[in-house]
Amino acid sequence: MISKNEIKRIRGLHLKKGRKEAQQYIIEGEKSVREALSSNIEMVSVYVLDHAAQDLLKEGILISEKEMKQLSALSTHSPALAVMKMKSTSADYDEMSNQKVLVLDGIRDPGNLGTIIRTADWFGISSVLLSSDCVDLYNPKALQATMGSFINVDVLQGELTEMIDQLKMKNPSLRVFGAVLNGADAKVINGSQSAGVLIIGSESHGISASVQQRCSDLITIAGKGKAESLNASIAAAVLMSYWTES
Repeated sequence: MISKNEIKRIRGLHLKKGRKEAQQYIIEGEKSVREALSSNIEMVSVYVLDHAAQDLLKEGILISEKEMKQLSALSTHSPALAVMKMKSTSADYDEMSNQKVLVLDGIRDPGNLGTIIRTADWFGISSVLLSSDCVDLYNPKALQATMGSFINVDVLQGELTEMIDQLKMKNPSLRVFGAVLNGADAKVINGSQSAGVLIIGSESHGISASVQQRCSDLITIAGKGKAESLNASIAAAVLMSYWTES
């Protein structure tokens, strides 16, 4: 059973303001809920439909289709939904300055953000920095698009110029690659050193001027057709493939 007040409270987590105030968020989908259950993230509650997988039925509170539709932030609800506590993540610039760090500037589409985080996880990139005007990681559609990879990737959101400056202060030799429309061939990052920063901007606006000023290298994915630009998540995937190639 789930009360009307609990439904109302969980629906409040659809909004960024509600998530921030409660320090909680929702995830949907059997795969994502299962991975969250096996992680060290603190679980608040799990809600399932009667046709959910048996392992989730044991963990969750059984609710009706109508109630799940009320809880869900997606157009098509799944058989499982969980409410999680936000983990407190602080920036360890000493550690990050010796890693490959992906930076996203102005990515506002939650599907793009989630897909990029999932791709970063695939390529073994464990730290992602978001500008303050990016959509937040805990947006339900962004979390859904990560397919559980949000558990494996540390995501920090804040003032990008300050975060990049901190990384460069810790490691003055750090190369900062910025993806632009008119730069050097992006393959210059093939097999580059183990530490570095790769910055991806939005398809419509690119990297902001203040962030671009902090780039040591401006790079471009060479195209052969007539399209003006690449979707941000596609560009990120191509560049991460080059960047992590040994």
